[in-house]
Amino acid sequence: MAEEVSAKQAVVGPGQCPPEGCPPPTRIECIVVDKVYDSCFQVESRTRDTTVTTGLTGEFVTGTFTVGQAIPCALNGTISCSVINRVPTTGNFATLTIVVSVPITLTNPNAPTETANRVFTFTKVVTLCAPEGVTVDCSESTLLFCNCVVSAVGVGNITVTCDFQVCVVIKTILSVQLLVPSYGFCVPAPCTVAPGVCPPAPPAQCF
Repeated sequence: MAEEVSAKQAVVGPGQCPPEGCPPPTRIECIVVDKVYDSCFQVESRTRDTTVTTGLTGEFVTGTFTVGQAIPCALNGTISCSVINRVPTTGNFATLTIVVSVPITLTNPNAPTETANRVFTFTKVVTLCAPEGVTVDCSESTLLFCNCVVSAVGVGNITVTCDFQVCVVIKTILSVQLLVPSYGFCVPAPCTVAPGVCPPAPPAQCF
């Protein structure tokens, strides 16, 4: 009987279960994991103004600027958040006031190598399961779009107005010890290399 269990255990690996189903686990393990207590998402549309210095000592050195001129912008790093207020409600729920920080890079349309980094922030209030000790995480949030234009031209600077939309994903996370059914440790398989096509095939014709 022990040999049969060992043989069955040897073929268990990552992937889908066979049509007859997965074999029963052989162990119960205690592992340390980040448990997500609660999560939510929402699309937020915001507008922010920022001043960019121009000229020989400015952030944008090259070229001239006019009102209405488009300024390329893109996400620079990871969207983050921090809790500035926590009000417990019922059970382990709490109303959280968070500050969402969106790092943006503005690029001089006259010179792609000249950039100005900004962090646009806004506040958001959510109610989530958030017992004491949880970490509020927004790292899975994404920038959906960012449109920036020159809204004013001054002496040695320009005002840039940015409209941006963020899909904010908020999670409350805590590191816990969790009991899970297990088949034991994962055993790596030998590495394989898929054969390439030589010579490469030409693209399909249009007609």
